[in-house]
Amino acid sequence: MKVELLELKENRVRFLLKGVSAAFANGIRRAALAEVPNLAIDEIALYDNTSVLFDEQLALRLGLVPITAEDPSVFSLPEECQCGGAGCPGCRLDFMVTVEGPGMVYSRDIKFTDPSVRPVVDTIPLVVLGEGEKVVIEGYATLGVARSHAKWNAGTLCGYKNLPKIEIGPECNGCGKCIAECARNILVLEAERIKVTDPLNCSLCKLCVRACETGAVKVEPVLDCFVLSIEGDGSVKARDMVWMATSEIRKRAEYLGNWLAEFA
Repeated sequence: MKVELLELKENRVRFLLKGVSAAFANGIRRAALAEVPNLAIDEIALYDNTSVLFDEQLALRLGLVPITAEDPSVFSLPEECQCGGAGCPGCRLDFMVTVEGPGMVYSRDIKFTDPSVRPVVDTIPLVVLGEGEKVVIEGYATLGVARSHAKWNAGTLCGYKNLPKIEIGPECNGCGKCIAECARNILVLEAERIKVTDPLNCSLCKLCVRACETGAVKVEPVLDCFVLSIEGDGSVKARDMVWMATSEIRKRAEYLGNWLAEFA
């Protein structure tokens, strides 16, 4: 297996994965979506809510606010914490929201007891308060995985595709019909010949193949090579999502191997 980095940003990473099966590439995608530990508001207590929203609606909005921490490793999953999930500073992070109208309640109004923890985006609107209306909320956030609930989903756009292989044969007469059909605009005409500018951006739709009357254009997937794109909501860095996803796959593979070894 070989890995080639294509793009690295805070919230997005793209890389080539060579010499693997589709099941392995899909395993990384699924693990990035469902197995990456992430902070989210878990339980709340509403002491006052005179806004137009029901308590349940406000609770849902709070639970979906993406949260980031400078050092997420200081928190443990409740089931792995020394307290056994009873609740302690190692697995719970308290917060409070106290706002009186008129005005909008934003995500920045969520005040955590740990100053290193904050909402990813400060301007997420939660509820509009009229004159004399207010909300007083307390609660806590915990670490969890999206397999248990969607509010712990750190990944937003995680996908993969086979690496496209595009060939322009000598039959090409430079008519340009394939260029007109290409939805990704990766084909250009140079010196009366079709040239591929960005093969990684090809979606393998093969519209260019159907448009070519001479049969010069061939598009095929490389079966053991994949382009993976992992993008998050900012609560966890994209590179850390890939690391944690692959670590989870390794841990499960080792567990399965040890379990099967007992019956060998």
